[in-house]
Amino acid sequence: MSVKVSLIYSVLSLALVLPTVAYAQSDSEESFDDEESFDDEEFFDDEEFFDDEESFNDDEDSSNEGFSFDDEDNFDEEVVVEEVVIDESTSVGRFLQEGIQYYNNDDFFSASIFFWRVVMDEDPAADGLRPRAEYELAKTLVKMRVLQGAIYFFDQIIETGPLHPYFEASAPWMVVTASRLPGDIEMLRRVAAFEEVFPDQIEEKYRDEMAYMLGQYYYNIGELEQANLYLELVSIASEYYPKALFLSGITYVRDYNAQQAVDRFNELLHFIASSRTSDEELLALGELTQISLARTFYSTGEYDRSIRQYGQITQESRYWLDALFESSWAYFQVDDYNRALGNLHSLNSPFFNDQYYPEAAILQAVIFFYNCRYRGVQTSIEEFQYIYPPMREELDNLMGSFIDTIDYYDFVANSEQNVRSGDFNTRLAQIMSATLEDRSIQNGIAFVEELGRELEYLENAESGWAESELAIFLYDEIIVAQDIAIDDTGQFVQNRLEAILEEIGGRERESMAILIETDLAAADALSEEMQQEISGTTESVDSIDRTIHADQMYWNFDGEYWKDELGYYFYHITSVCQ
Repeated sequence: MSVKVSLIYSVLSLALVLPTVAYAQSDSEESFDDEESFDDEEFFDDEEFFDDEESFNDDEDSSNEGFSFDDEDNFDEEVVVEEVVIDESTSVGRFLQEGIQYYNNDDFFSASIFFWRVVMDEDPAADGLRPRAEYELAKTLVKMRVLQGAIYFFDQIIETGPLHPYFEASAPWMVVTASRLPGDIEMLRRVAAFEEVFPDQIEEKYRDEMAYMLGQYYYNIGELEQANLYLELVSIASEYYPKALFLSGITYVRDYNAQQAVDRFNELLHFIASSRTSDEELLALGELTQISLARTFYSTGEYDRSIRQYGQITQESRYWLDALFESSWAYFQVDDYNRALGNLHSLNSPFFNDQYYPEAAILQAVIFFYNCRYRGVQTSIEEFQYIYPPMREELDNLMGSFIDTIDYYDFVANSEQNVRSGDFNTRLAQIMSATLEDRSIQNGIAFVEELGRELEYLENAESGWAESELAIFLYDEIIVAQDIAIDDTGQFVQNRLEAILEEIGGRERESMAILIETDLAAADALSEEMQQEISGTTESVDSIDRTIHADQMYWNFDGEYWKDELGYYFYHITSVCQ
């Protein structure tokens, strides 16, 4: 009996979601393996595969407990600030001058009050001094760590644009503030507003950081060539250089230029290896680069290279389970079904009950079908049906209980507490794991928490300042910003959960299609087997090859998983297709 190829193509068109980057040959002959170059121009068009990387440009390290400027954060303001003559014969002039004096003496509470008076003064005499007061107040609030408050006044400067006398002077302050305030989706747009003063009017020590942010901005809006132009300006001595290399690689991925992407990833891995660093953030970036290389090779049909690259990702890596699952597809593509099923067997371990891989059972069923192991197909689909349809039903009921985006936000914001208290069962834990993979959600939560820190700071400030008009104004503005951030993040969560519902529903439809085709194929197989028995031409099944390496040991799986065995299982399957 011949395998029903139509099933494989129909299932793969639904289940094979590992996207691929269109290969565009570059002039460079260099590849990560140093002896090979891409030789397969077949590819998929789905970009979902690179979700981790595309969201990496939102800095993971941007969340913090607040910050204060140290010696490295002091600005050479005389380079960029055009001094305005202050007429101290007027009250507003005296207010501004006193504010500057308090600022220079690091009394930021008092300085902010005087700058605020100038900003709010309706006397025509204040018109000429108000731009300076806006700029000074924004700086002062940065020093006080009231970053969202500072953003409000920087926004006034940005709205005025280059006509504002302190527009250029605000650029480095905006860059530093952006790097400290996590999750604000508008922050890169604010930095990009100062693009015309880059690089000539930007102090040298801020140019690399601003170039990286401009690269992020243009990547996010889809202007990929412009993004790479800025990313290439980040100097090798900068702490942003590794991130710029990585984002440049992902930009080439998105631009369907796999060779250039591999060159960037290759360069970054060599940079990390040669640095002999113990920095956890840089090592984590190296792990993400490893799996990005593997995905790029897979996307261009270089499955053997992809498998080798996935194999470089260790069990300690946060991407190990992804590598285990994704390499199963690569093994499937090269007909190494035993390795593919072995990896999927590891994913079925109870150690990973809280991890979300609904496609794993579908792939397992496809492999069994491809080898005419119809009982294995049914068992795989039964495993899928046992876990995921009830999960979809539970998620559907959960979402039905949510009234607005605040409920969606609370669902993820309180996830750790719910897990510790036992309120989340295994199914909800898997849903939460899948939801928190979205870095937009992670950054949104971090932004809300930062705004909460600022509100707490205002509430606990010295009573005289906390009761001032400025403090009340800032509190109200931050409350509004926090409400908007909660709403935006809640919407991200709702979208993610709806996508999970849709994905599980799609996998259910695939599983039913596989079962139908399996029943038809099994019936055909039974008919052919009976005919062969009558004619006496039944063929014997090939024996299983259990060849192992000299440094390995072999024993049968007895139903109990051991952590040190995970990732090393080898499934023995032979085709019984006639």
